[in-house]
Amino acid sequence: MKRILTTLTATVALLCGALFSGTLPAVAETTAAAPPQMLLIHGFNAKSGTNCDGTTWKKALDYYAGAGHRPGNSMTTIGYYSGDTHCGAQIAKATKNTSIKDIAANFANYIAKNYTAKGKQVDIVAHSMGGLITRVAMLGSAKGWKGFPGKLKVGDIVTLGTPHQGVRKGCTGNCSNQWKQMTPGSNFLKVLQQKENRLDGTWAKGTDWSLAGADGDKTVSYKSAIDKGHHADQKYRYTDLGSAKCKKGSTIGHGDLRELTGAGGFCLRYWHASPKHDPHNTTNGWSPLKTAFQAATHKGDNLPK
Repeated sequence: MKRILTTLTATVALLCGALFSGTLPAVAETTAAAPPQMLLIHGFNAKSGTNCDGTTWKKALDYYAGAGHRPGNSMTTIGYYSGDTHCGAQIAKATKNTSIKDIAANFANYIAKNYTAKGKQVDIVAHSMGGLITRVAMLGSAKGWKGFPGKLKVGDIVTLGTPHQGVRKGCTGNCSNQWKQMTPGSNFLKVLQQKENRLDGTWAKGTDWSLAGADGDKTVSYKSAIDKGHHADQKYRYTDLGSAKCKKGSTIGHGDLRELTGAGGFCLRYWHASPKHDPHNTTNGWSPLKTAFQAATHKGDNLPK
């Protein structure tokens, strides 16, 4: 008790002295800095309508808020189809025939106005065609394409099941414009695959790119999803690794890449862009959403460098 009273007396004396002198002792800053906003952008929808928060990204939002301790207001789902609902931000009123490039320009200008212009960085998690929208938003902005803003302030980008080299079953008949653009060999994909437009180009510097795909994805092959043969900072392949323990690895589908949660139990092969880093296999890898979270937030990806 004597020690407490002595401490209290000293504290009161300090405050009284400060009041008479016109100053107060500094108070230590205890509020942690808010994380960069995470933008989640969905993929192609033949009906031109996606429920962003209610179905498409619900598991991701719940998982990141729970296991990831991520404040709900630090994550924004992005809508771009005219029929999109319950999205944190609506950047366009597109249809399935709207050019991916046009949606990308809308996305780029949204980021520029709401974040880059204010000196704020964002991180992006994109599924399927959303990854192409993101890639073109970054490319067009960095290269000064018409309708795009200047270079965007984006720290980390993760694409899940994105057809960087096209979808498995390309257009063979009466297809939407977006499906035509995602068909292997399209002029749209040829532009993205030009040497100067790949992810090792100077335009992509300053952003960490992580690409993930799965053997069981019937829409986008893992080779296309990880842009096989071309650079990315990290690549992740969900596969069976030739092991009886890994049956789940070969059954992960296109939608599973934005829905499966868990910190272990997945058969995974991953790479880090380093001359000294060989592919690493594990039968106890992270789930797709855990991988995306770690890559997007850069809170220790635990990859051998």
